[in-house]
Amino acid sequence: MFRLVGMPAETTLAICSMIFGGVLEKLPKLKVVFAHGGGSFACTLGRIEHGFHARPDLVAVDNPGKPPSKYLERIYVDSLVHDARALRLLLDVFGPERIALGSDYPFPLGEEKPGALIASMNFPAPVLDRLRAGTALEWLGRDAGSYDL
Repeated sequence: MFRLVGMPAETTLAICSMIFGGVLEKLPKLKVVFAHGGGSFACTLGRIEHGFHARPDLVAVDNPGKPPSKYLERIYVDSLVHDARALRLLLDVFGPERIALGSDYPFPLGEEKPGALIASMNFPAPVLDRLRAGTALEWLGRDAGSYDL
């Protein structure tokens, strides 16, 4: 059960801790990538955002008043969600500029062929390039133009 539910929940908790704990505010150049599509963060962003607005006294104590959605451009996630609907949600929430191919190698829940879900979804070539390599290269500070994507 931990690999199925616990890991995504802990990943979501980690993202929220970085946002509400002020880490992303205190370290403005920090680029963080979270595995497993960011856990359940994309699915619960509405609830997280509502909690921020409804009870900032409880969740925004170390945060300067920016709602969680304002940090999306600073958060990267991988594509390993095993479901086309979930990957579409990630694209809606984060955009292809913040999603990199994930493999989960060498762990047992990875895709048999890394990138198979991405390849099955008939994305336009620019989105495919971003997901397969462009986002990761950008995150690493590398020029995607010098690589054959």
